[in-house]
Parts: sequence; C-alpha cells; structure tokens
Amino acid sequence: MVRYVIATLIRLINIYSFLCFIRIILTWIPGAQYSAPGRILSALCDPFLNIFRGTRWMQIGSLDFSPAISIGLLYAISYILQNILMTGRLYLGAVLAIIIGMAWSIVNSLALFLLVLLIIRFIVILSQKRANYYGSLWSQLDYALEPFVHRISRIFTGNKFVGYKTSLGITIAALIGILAGGHYLFKWLIKIVQQLPF
Repeated sequence: MVRYVIATLIRLINIYSFLCFIRIILTWIPGAQYSAPGRILSALCDPFLNIFRGTRWMQIGSLDFSPAISIGLLYAISYILQNILMTGRLYLGAVLAIIIGMAWSIVNSLALFLLVLLIIRFIVILSQKRANYYGSLWSQLDYALEPFVHRISRIFTGNKFVGYKTSLGITIAALIGILAGGHYLFKWLIKIVQQLPF
C-alpha cells in the first residue's frame, strides 16, 4: 500500500513538473499564455512557480531564472521518493546527494545558458558596427546582461570599471572556470555524502 502511494506521488509530481515546464514555455510565446489552456496552466502552476520569484541571485538584469528553482525542487522530491521506493527506507546520504546534484544541475544549466549568450554577443561585438544598434535585439540583450557582466568583471579587476567588451571576455572566462571547477567540486561532494552510513 505504501509503495503504491509513493509510486502514485512520483507520477503526479512528474506530471505536474511537465505542466509547469509547458507553462514556462508558453510565457515565451506571445499571446499563448492568455489562451484557454494557458490560463488553466497559469492557475495550476503559477502559485508554485512564484514561490521563489524575486530571489535576487536568480535575477540577471531583466531575466528571471527563479522558475528553475521550483522545477528543480519538484525533480529533487521525485528523485528522493524514487530512492525510497527502491531501497525501502530514507538514507540521509542519498537525500543529500540528490539535493547537491540537483543544485549543481540548476547552476550548471544557467551558467551554460549564459555562457552561450555571452559568447554569441562577444562574437557579434567583434564583427558588428553599432549602426542601428539602439532598439535592436542586441541592445535589449545588453540591457539584460550588462549589470551582471560588469558585476562579475569587477570581482577580477579590483572594482575597477572596464569596457563592456572587456567585461564580456572576463565573464566568459569566469563562467568557463566555474563550470570546470564546479563539475569536480560537486562530484567530490556527492561522493562524500554518499559514503555516509545513514
């Protein structure tokens, strides 16, 4: 009976996670979130997705990545329940490993996404003149990225202000370092907590 309840919860959480993901996708499509299916998904998912809205470290300029925390939390709960279903008990080490792994998955995904954007923007800056810049896609992207880029670059320049192109280069290098170092750090942490005897 208990196994059936846990298995049912896992299915429900996975379905809800998928619906929340679709809800996020719909917000990227003009008008889609105001359709009948969009309003239904909004009513179902927004109360949960909005729990972490406004989390400062998840906001980069006008970009808000807080829904990623909500989705990650759902998947973490699902994995924990799956672990209980397979082992028949709750292991602290396994729970910590899942939480650490999920935290790194979120950080890794966001860092990769930002890295791709920054590399594309850096290449465009090197090859494009500023004619017709204002009001373009690139000016809107810069509006979102520039505060984050300058904040990161100042860490490495002793709070000295440098140009946007230089800041982009520094931030790209920093993100590559974070991704490389984070991979081994989190892998080591997961290995440590998995060895806990309880």
